[in-house]
Amino acid sequence: MFKFLFLSAFSLLIAGCSSSRRFSNRIKNYVPSNSAPINVLLSDYNSSITIESPVILYEEERAVALVKDGNRLNFSVDGSSMNLNIAGKEFNAAFFELKPAEDEKTISYKGRKYFGILKIISDGNTIRVINRLPLEDYLKGVVPAEMPMGRGESYFQALKAFAICARTYAIDRMKDNNSLFDVYVDTRDQVYGGAGYERELANRAVDETAGMILTYNGSPAIVYYHSSCGGHTEDAEKVFGVNVPYLKGVNDGDPPNCSIAPNFEWTEKYPEQVFVERLISAGLISSGIYSLQNIKVESRDNSGRVSELLVSLSNNNGDDKEVHISGGSIRSAIKTASGKSLLRSTMFDVYMNSEKTVIINGKGYGHGVGLCQWGAINQSINGRDYKQILSFYFPGTEVSTLK
Repeated sequence: MFKFLFLSAFSLLIAGCSSSRRFSNRIKNYVPSNSAPINVLLSDYNSSITIESPVILYEEERAVALVKDGNRLNFSVDGSSMNLNIAGKEFNAAFFELKPAEDEKTISYKGRKYFGILKIISDGNTIRVINRLPLEDYLKGVVPAEMPMGRGESYFQALKAFAICARTYAIDRMKDNNSLFDVYVDTRDQVYGGAGYERELANRAVDETAGMILTYNGSPAIVYYHSSCGGHTEDAEKVFGVNVPYLKGVNDGDPPNCSIAPNFEWTEKYPEQVFVERLISAGLISSGIYSLQNIKVESRDNSGRVSELLVSLSNNNGDDKEVHISGGSIRSAIKTASGKSLLRSTMFDVYMNSEKTVIINGKGYGHGVGLCQWGAINQSINGRDYKQILSFYFPGTEVSTLK
């Protein structure tokens, strides 16, 4: 016996999500309103989904079945449409939607719970799973995934400042009007953990700033953020090629606000061969036997970050070689000593010891542009409110409210 019940379109009347977006005229540029849904790409290259909570299956706008948890949905692409097989029963549509069953508030997918609906749609031969949900619900899954919560309410103003940043970023991505999805679920945009990530304090931060975004001269601001700046934020033009007055580097105080960050200061050590292999992997030198002769900082930006690193080597033929690594490539070329992630920041000093081990002593974590998260937290601890925090890291901006 099948684990699902087929339903007539006339026996189940559920309001579907509108595919159109309303816009606000409260700020100069047209942007999606606060009530517009956001589309989050949860995964792609899927051919099947195992249902982990009861859902209602839609062929486009038509409800066709109640699918119980434990069923496996097998998808395939058929030209411009999709086929779906559930225990031998076939469905065909341009796309499918899964909505929570009547007694359910969320949909469980790959061990996580999500508000809104799941939309399954093909993009060529790729099958994508997209979470379509209200923007404010999305933010409640972003803020606690991106920000430390702390204890009590000492971090609360920083959480409110970050909620406004995250909303501004999301609105900017939504107005790009990607036909399939607005944002990725991970660090390609903002980390989104779904309904299961919700925390009471983060929810309050989102609710108390509902509809608020950061603007400059009446238009949505370009927003970046990072974990800790190391004492001075970076000019966006140096990292992202964006030249705007409110994304110039600012001094984070003396001592820096973000000096409370865990591992604010850090050290990485690279044996000679490991460091040489990083240069080869980055395509900076060809494969072969090289030895390190020297490594030094050639130049720094105004923020104190390394803008050019000079590495001197010689090969097994005795030929000398100099490698120049620019600031934009340093973190990805060198990586951490373990090789598992980018170098934490480019605010560092470097030297080579007598054993030819490269030692990097650095500060901060991330690209350094925009909001310094740990700096914002320290300002919140010291009594500054969310507007003061945002003005500090984005001077000249204002907080505006979407309609």
